[in-house]
Formats: sequence, C-alpha cells, structure tokens
Amino acid sequence: MFALSFVEAGEPGSHELREGTTLIGRASTCDIVISAPTISRQHARIRLEDGHVFVSDAGSTYGTIIGGEPITGETELVAGNSFILGHLEFTLIRDVEESDLLSDNHQVFEESNTIIRRVDGGPASGPYKTSSSNTDDEPVVSAPESIPTPRPPGINTMNPAGERRSEVSPGSMHGERRLLVDRRKVNLGRATGDRRSGRDRRGGRLLRLLSDIARTLVTVQPIEQVLTKVVDLLFDVVPAERAFLLLRDSWDQPLTARVIRSRDGSAIPNVTISRTVVNHVMRDRVAILAKDARYDSRLDASASIQVMNIRSFMCAPLWNRNDVIGVLYCDNPRSKQFVEEDLEIFTALCNYAAVAIEQARLAQQLLEETRRRERLQRYHSPGVVNRILHSETSLNNSFMTQERDVTVMFTDIVGFTEICEHMAPAAVGELLNDYFGRMADIVFEHEGTLDKFIGDAILAVFGAPFDQPDHAERAVAVALDMRAELARFNAGRPGDPIKMRIAINSGRALTGDLGSSKRKEFTTLGDVVNTASRLESNVCQPDQIVISESTRAQLGRSFDVKSLGSFSIRGRQSKVEAFEVLGSSDTH
Repeated sequence: MFALSFVEAGEPGSHELREGTTLIGRASTCDIVISAPTISRQHARIRLEDGHVFVSDAGSTYGTIIGGEPITGETELVAGNSFILGHLEFTLIRDVEESDLLSDNHQVFEESNTIIRRVDGGPASGPYKTSSSNTDDEPVVSAPESIPTPRPPGINTMNPAGERRSEVSPGSMHGERRLLVDRRKVNLGRATGDRRSGRDRRGGRLLRLLSDIARTLVTVQPIEQVLTKVVDLLFDVVPAERAFLLLRDSWDQPLTARVIRSRDGSAIPNVTISRTVVNHVMRDRVAILAKDARYDSRLDASASIQVMNIRSFMCAPLWNRNDVIGVLYCDNPRSKQFVEEDLEIFTALCNYAAVAIEQARLAQQLLEETRRRERLQRYHSPGVVNRILHSETSLNNSFMTQERDVTVMFTDIVGFTEICEHMAPAAVGELLNDYFGRMADIVFEHEGTLDKFIGDAILAVFGAPFDQPDHAERAVAVALDMRAELARFNAGRPGDPIKMRIAINSGRALTGDLGSSKRKEFTTLGDVVNTASRLESNVCQPDQIVISESTRAQLGRSFDVKSLGSFSIRGRQSKVEAFEVLGSSDTH
C-alpha cells in the first residue's frame, strides 16, 4: 500500500493512493484538497501504476520541487522520497505486510563473531540462546520511560553456547569478562594510556551519539516523521546499507514494514528478511548481530549456498515498558561486517526510537480524540459526547446511517427577513449567535441532537444517535423551555419582541453521516422531517407549539394539548391532524 503523508497547519495528514491518478490542489474537485495560498487549484498529479509511483506538476504557480529543483516532467518516486508543493512537504510511504517481507528461506550463520544481547534482562530462548552464565553481573541496555539525558549503555555481549570467539572458550571468556568488569569498578581513574582507554573513548563517542539521538527524537512529531528520522539516524550512526522498520498496532496484530530504505535512496526489489530472526528478537527481546543468507529452496543445499548473498545484519526489538511494538533491522554486504560497537549504538537507538514512536502514537491518539470530541460537540451535549466516546459501540457505528424511531423539531423566527431589514449585518450575526446559543443549550440539556441551523431555523432530533424511548416527551419539553427562554431573551433586549414557531413530528427516519467522500455531516432524512417542516410553515402560528398525531400518541398524560383539526399539507395525499401544546400537565 502506498500513501502520501504530510503536515498541514500543524496537523498530520495521510492519503492512501489508488491505482491511477491522484490530483493535489486547492480546488474542491481534487483528490487531496489543500486550502493554502501557495497551492494552486490543480498543483500536482500522482500516478500509481503496477507498483510504481510517479509525480508530475499540473501547471502550478510555484512548481513541484524535488531536491531543491522544480521538476519538468514525470518523475518516479520510491518509498521515503519527498517532494514540496508550495509550503508543504509530501513524503511517499509504503506499508508492506509481514507475509510479503518475512521469509523462512534464510539461513543464519552462528559463528564466533555472532553477538546476542539481551535488552531487558529476561531469559533467552529459541534457536540462538545466550549463555545463562553471562547474565549475572553484566548490565543491560533498558528502554527509557521517556527520552532522558542519555548515558552509555552497559555491554552485554554473549556468544551462542559451544562457539569460540578469538580462540577463547565461552567459559574462559566469561571469567575474563568478570575480571574486566571488576577492573572497571576499581580503576576508573587510571591514567591515559591504560588498556581500557580505547573502550573509554568508545564510551565517550557513544555518549555523544546518544545525545544527538535524544535531541533529534525528543520533540513529539507525527508518527511518519518519527519513523523517517529513526531511519535517517540509523544511517548516520551505523554503516548500514539497508534499513527495515517494522511495527505492529497491538500485541495480537501482525507486523507491517513502515519503512524499507537503502542508504542511497534506491528501490529495494523483491527483498525479504528472516522470519526466524524477527520472531526471536521480538519474543526474547534480544539484539542480534550475525550473518544471514537467503537461499533458493529449489536447489540442493550445496548449490544453494554457493549462490547465496551472505549479509551481515543487526536486528533489535523496539520496546517500551512491557510492550514490543516492532523491530529495527539493518544489513550490509558480507564485505562490510558490523562490529560490536555498531550493535551497542544500534541497540541504544532502538530503545530511544521506541519511546519516540510511542510518544508520537499517544500524541496522534490524543489529537484524534480531540477531533472526535470537537465534532461531536457540534451536535450533542457534553453528556451524550461522553457516552458516545466511552460506549462499547465505536464512534463510526454511532454515526452510520440507520433507521430509527425519532422525534423531529423545527423552530423558526417569525418575520426574520423584516427584522433584518433595518439591522446591520454585524448586529444580525450578534442577534442570531445569542438566540442560537440559548436554544442549543436547551436542546443539549434534554440530550437532544442539534442537526443543523438553517438560516434562522433550528432542526433538532431526539432518539439519535442513541435510542431514547421518551424522545417525543423530550422534544415537547424542549419546546416549552424554548418558549420560556425566548421571553427572557426578549426582556433583555430593546425593540419589538421576537416571536417563534415550533412544530414537532415523530416517526421513522434515516439518521447518520451523509455526504461525499470529502465531506460528511450528521443529518436526518425522511417523511417525518418533511411533515414537521410543513407543519411549522403552514399550520403553526406565532408563539405556538404544534405537534402531529404521531407525537401526541406518545405523550400520554404528560402534557396538555388541544386539537387544531386536520390539515392538507404539500407532499402528502392524506390530511395530517395537528395539536397545540398548551403546557405541561403539572402546571395546569
């Protein structure tokens, strides 16, 4: 899957590319609409064809910029490439499924220079077990709770059981390592020239690198930018040729390759990495430095090994607190083998990267929660908003179009055109804002949904998005409260009093999000809405509350009503019986 990521007005955006052409521009007809003066109405075209992505300028004013230069024709992009339109930078990203990247056709060579380092102190298992005797006294690199002032991680290098390293057996090497650790504790102040000075210099370099990593990742950024910077840092601090960053959304979800990139930016075709290595790293939380080769299962073992492309690789988990969220993997040709110092830096980078990724994810979740809440607050009271956000039903399900039994209410200001005739536009806006604010608060107090404002009219619905068995009673109670609030509104302003009409109808309606793929709004549709509108405009008199027979039948004895007779309304063949609401039964 290919997508474009970008940040507009401080908020991250992403658009999945489909086969064919995607148009970017300011015009509402574009597939990606960017409302900014530096973006032309039709600025650039993105073409996806047979797994290849191309970008071309669409005759824009400021051009399409790649590498600091405007492009003149169609240019192919690979994952990780960026281009600039106006003031915005777009980056091509590609998510590769775990099944397409991980392969069992790999052989890992357990040689003397193979290193396996635990990153959380837990026991190792699987095909590359570390020596349990090496874990008692050696420090490990732990993931920081947040990105702190860095310090060099401990060295916890281990050999597979039974291997030899530099002609030293695992047992003798373990004894020597114990001796070296003790010396480090005792001889911290030894003079320059001590045999440990090389390691001290390496520790100083590592400290500086970790400082750079922390400064780069400490700022919370959109997730795609964080992933890009992690890989950029990897190429800066480790002499790797290729990098693979894999993430999963939760512990029970498969991995997805979010970044696959070569150092020179070229495409990496038909690439796979070892499934066994990745599973081992995630399960046991170990960092591995070893050699790996992909073999052809169609050949016999000897012939296959002869044609293998043997590569030196490093792989480490991305883990934060108790969760492994992914892995970072890099490799080189056999001629450019990684060394122990590379693994130290690589492991530390993974730990800091995991924290930065989790921070970006949390920031994104918070932003999405804020957006959802702001959107809901346009239609619902704070209580209903909280019910939707904390209900077991997802937000999308709450706004799916569905038929419901609802009660619809229309309100309208009588003679609003004449009222506005002698008022300045700013005064009209002030009047409506005050009026709408008061009426909307009453709707929300009774947990109604504010469908929309239509000029000076209000359309409210009760019984959606949650079922409300008493939706008709709620609507009539709101109408009575609105009439009382209008009297208080008129008492506090000069001039002639404002009058309103209110009509209410109950029945089946279609409610939910409706619109185009670019813009949807919560709305209510059906004959119940049309009938309420006709009752308000054709039957209802100033300061009158009119309800239909279907609404009256659901009120019981809660309200006092009187019949107004039957009326013919436009759009209906049969007459509609109407009733006037006089008040609540407990007030008469």
